[in-house]
Amino acid sequence: MSWQDLSDREKELDRKIELSGIKLDNSGNCLNRVMRCIGASKAEESFVKTRIALRLRTSALLSDADKQINDVETMLERFKKDDEEWERRGRELGFKF
Repeated sequence: MSWQDLSDREKELDRKIELSGIKLDNSGNCLNRVMRCIGASKAEESFVKTRIALRLRTSALLSDADKQINDVETMLERFKKDDEEWERRGRELGFKF
């Protein structure tokens, strides 16, 4: 469901979830706290639960992407140091790389 497909009330609830300051998880306790904090009715429980799950999945994906980026940067730095070491050794032996 895209942002444009949401009703004004659903957009309002989604923004309130973001601003609630509650650490989100998949527990029923978290859902109840968020619903009380944002003023959601019992009929809106399914929507709030779906949006919390979406935020948790998004957060996990971003964390995974950050880890992959860091791993690639670390690998590239190792390659760079390895190249510098081989160039140094090559110069000692009279080679130009």
